[in-house]
Amino acid sequence: MVFSSQSSRLLELVSRSFALCIPKLPSQVRGEAENFYLLCRFADSIEDSALPARKKRIFFSRFGRTLKNNDLEAMDELCTQVLPHVVNDNDKELIVNFDEVFGVFQSFDKKSKRIALRWLYEMMKGMLKYSKKEIESFLDLDNYCYYVAGTVGLYMTEICEHKFGLKKYIELRARCRDFGLLLQKVNIIRDFAKDFSEGRVYWPNELFEKYGVEKNRALEEKDSEKKKLMLAEMIESTQAHIKNTIEYLEGLPVELRAVAAIPFCMAIPTLMKCNGNGDVFDASKKVKLSRAETMQIISEVERKAGKDSFAADFFTQITGKNPDKPEAL
Repeated sequence: MVFSSQSSRLLELVSRSFALCIPKLPSQVRGEAENFYLLCRFADSIEDSALPARKKRIFFSRFGRTLKNNDLEAMDELCTQVLPHVVNDNDKELIVNFDEVFGVFQSFDKKSKRIALRWLYEMMKGMLKYSKKEIESFLDLDNYCYYVAGTVGLYMTEICEHKFGLKKYIELRARCRDFGLLLQKVNIIRDFAKDFSEGRVYWPNELFEKYGVEKNRALEEKDSEKKKLMLAEMIESTQAHIKNTIEYLEGLPVELRAVAAIPFCMAIPTLMKCNGNGDVFDASKKVKLSRAETMQIISEVERKAGKDSFAADFFTQITGKNPDKPEAL
């Protein structure tokens, strides 16, 4: 097991939600999970840049190659070239201090590195694909979310199987994709205005066409009722992953369920806050859980996650709905 205080500091900078969850993982996988998230964040900083697709492809390829070849000099050079194009200040801090992340990765056993690289390559393949292609349909949305979030669920399931074994590995592997898609779609709904303001739209083009909403004017006050109908379809698409996600959480050993349940239990009330909420289309407002609500959820998970049915019980408690048939929230 490898832990790095510098990596932990960087994780807190770039992701509040992951910084809450990862330290609670079993020690056998904590360092690997933290490191994998930071590798993904490096890739994400390339995806979010204004670089043309051709340059992104070059940077993605060099990133994977330098990790595989343990070439610190090449990694330092890559960081220097990527840095001017990074849009987020916290991501810039990650890039500047990436030598620590690189060193931790190289300290892992061969199979752990192979698992990480497999899913990092898959993620970057999808990022590159959708840097050249708009999200036209809900199928595209599912594919995009698989590449950027389903891959994380698959990585975590595989690394846990490698490190200490999972009794229900086959069943878990079949459902972890839905877990990632659920979480990513909630983020895409919640962050619509922020993403739009930064020049990114992840909602399918077919939605804008169906309701006659001009995509490039989506944050204007007009068409509020049409946009709420679009929002309802996005929420319906997200709900399709709830049943498999709950079954995934139920199949995890308690020590993993107590961690994985945290983002799920944050996602469901966040989705409810978004439901029918015009603030989703207002860049001056944020639809999110308060810090008090977040701490209350974490406390409840810590107290109750030992029960196999915890995720289903939580869903019913929050929504009043049957998780086997999570009809409109």
